Amino acid sequence: MITIGLDFGTHQTKLCVEKKEGVECSYKFVKFQDDKGIDHYTIPSVINIDNRGLLSYGYIPQKTKGRIIRYFKQSVFRSTKEQLMSQEDAMYYSIWYLSYILFDLEKTYGTEFSVQMGAPTDSGHYENAKRIAVQILASAYGLVEEVFNNDKNEFLQCDVATLKKKTIIVDYTDEIKDNYGILVFPEAYACLKPLTSRGKIATGMSLMVDIGGGTTDVSFFTIENNLPQVYDFFSINKGLNYLTNVQPEDYKALSSFEPSHHSALSNSFNNIKAVFESNDGDGQQCEGRKDSNVTSAEEIDAEKTKIFVKELNSKCSDLIQRLQFEFKEQTIIPLYRLNDALKNRPLIYCGGGSTFKQLQTSYHGFMDKKLISHQEWDIKSIEDSDDIIKKGLCPILSTSYGLAISVANDNIKKLPFKDIFENIRRVKEEEDANERELYEARNRCTNLYDDYDTYK
Repeated sequence: MITIGLDFGTHQTKLCVEKKEGVECSYKFVKFQDDKGIDHYTIPSVINIDNRGLLSYGYIPQKTKGRIIRYFKQSVFRSTKEQLMSQEDAMYYSIWYLSYILFDLEKTYGTEFSVQMGAPTDSGHYENAKRIAVQILASAYGLVEEVFNNDKNEFLQCDVATLKKKTIIVDYTDEIKDNYGILVFPEAYACLKPLTSRGKIATGMSLMVDIGGGTTDVSFFTIENNLPQVYDFFSINKGLNYLTNVQPEDYKALSSFEPSHHSALSNSFNNIKAVFESNDGDGQQCEGRKDSNVTSAEEIDAEKTKIFVKELNSKCSDLIQRLQFEFKEQTIIPLYRLNDALKNRPLIYCGGGSTFKQLQTSYHGFMDKKLISHQEWDIKSIEDSDDIIKKGLCPILSTSYGLAISVANDNIKKLPFKDIFENIRRVKEEEDANERELYEARNRCTNLYDDYDTYK
């Protein structure tokens, strides 16, 4: 049995493969080769469109002519005024990008695998995010298997206009989801599974912060029997692409794309804006980087970091206030005892952004900061673990690892906050019951004495 953990990222995509034989599981991260023949455990979430309208994906040589499309993953799950392309356009790009990856997966594993995919979402929009993820992945399956019959070369020879005609965006149904064996998890939840399985995190309240390329996902959880119990999760529309101050000078709208030179592209996507404009309409070499990775702490803008921290702290503050309310409702313990306890509770960081020290900060009471590492993983079951540890990739690969851990369903249940204090409440209820029993016993004794006195 093979399960693929698909961490479809705004900046880079990661895949982890679980092979299960009986009760034994082994894990392998998929490697991607760049144009220089070097293997990587990630692949850039970018698409290049050349002057003929042909698309290339992932590792694109710097000298490649054309323009880069990026941030389509963020735009497909988030519809905001600030995004640079429509959700429909982002849907097409996401389907084509995942199709490119599926061609290679089916070449290696056939069709005998299931995919567990992450989605950026909060607890109130989980079902909608799940539907979008299933639509993208199921449409990609259809393109690979039914339209191109697993012929990747034919797929790569299609220009944008032809590819759009051939692409059918399927409607979500439970049958399609089950047919392809697709499970979708909140990204804020996905990386909890490997974290908790080895008992390396103490039981009690913990906060997980996953700083990605386009979003930052947060989950508030406890651990019971080495399993995460989630009480809330949310996602903010800010990540490394917001925090970086590196922007190419030629970052322009596609409205300046001349139809006479690029008719195939212009006729298909007149309103696409998230592109890197080349120097002229004749397909000269595109300026700017061809990947999406942030390689230096100097790229992190200090003022934007303040805004980012303030927004995240506000979300965490709301969460803690709900916790404090339930604490006062459920217990008679002074509130300062809860606040003191939170200072020692883990604040666990993962994701590419978490590897930058200036982004590892405390949030509303949670002060025990911890960057996820191999020590929280079942490292013996992971192939190439020494290389992954050496390169410091555990925080970056953690979500795909968690997604690869096979489970029966993706029905994530958010527990009520009052349950966090169940044990304390149970003790108080037992004390109240004992007091009532003692009171009733005393009353019985008094009544018996009064009866005896009357009898005399």
